[in-house]
Amino acid sequence: MDPPPYSRVRLPERTVVGIERRTCNADCRSLADIPACWKEFLSTNAAARIPHRVTPPVMYAVYSDYASDWTGEYSYLLGCGVSKAGVLPKGLSVRHIPAQTYAFFPACGQMPDAVVGIWGGIWGTDLPRTYTCDFEVYDRRFTDKKTPQVDIYVAIRDP
Repeated sequence: MDPPPYSRVRLPERTVVGIERRTCNADCRSLADIPACWKEFLSTNAAARIPHRVTPPVMYAVYSDYASDWTGEYSYLLGCGVSKAGVLPKGLSVRHIPAQTYAFFPACGQMPDAVVGIWGGIWGTDLPRTYTCDFEVYDRRFTDKKTPQVDIYVAIRDP
């Protein structure tokens, strides 16, 4: 099965600091773990505790440390882009998103349905994923009342 339409892009390394959870799609734990991560991040104002945040502020959801494929366990980190990691406050983790080739999927429309819809279209397809590190970008467009957008980047093999 083919994935949703995407653009192939090469991106530089970036660093993200935030709150992390280990979760899984196959047993549906992610349906509880990911919203819980968002709730904790927002309710504790975790962004304010992150040193060296980039400006303008950008939030990331990072999927990494895959045990196997999309059905296995993985780490989910919700956080902010930083210029350097440095010493982190208790409860925060760091992820270095590697420079590599990604499939870029814009998720536009009602959130979180648009993001969930793109991921649903990716899972189980022939997309040549590397399962190294995938991520979502939540910038100022995410809060646009008329046309919200989240950018999804899925690590893929070079042709």
